[in-house]
Amino acid sequence: MPIANTWVFTETKFKADEFLTNTHNLYRLVSQRPFTSKKDLNESGVTLTLLITKDDTEYGIDKKSGLKRDNNTLNTFDVTVLNNKTSIEVQKGEYVRLINFIPEKSFVIEFDLILRFEDVEKVNVNKK
Repeated sequence: MPIANTWVFTETKFKADEFLTNTHNLYRLVSQRPFTSKKDLNESGVTLTLLITKDDTEYGIDKKSGLKRDNNTLNTFDVTVLNNKTSIEVQKGEYVRLINFIPEKSFVIEFDLILRFEDVEKVNVNKK
């Protein structure tokens, strides 16, 4: 009989350094909302929905279509900043960069990303 409940012993890692490098760690703020952990009420911060502004990753060729796979530019993702604040001083549409990925509090479950960072900061972008 095979081992039951193997998920308890497995984990999938998010390659944060590679992601931040390939996306230039530059994102537009779409929305923000307060966050408090259900497991630890002292763990709080802000969950941000961010728009990816650049993506240099080569995703290869789709085997079924034979076409080059699209990158993640203009796609969004959620990230939680565990900074014990209820909001950040950034307006919708402004740019931010993420600071200090927390791997022990971040998870990949199937195709869902649960990403935690220590902080976020506003970035002033010159629009050409």
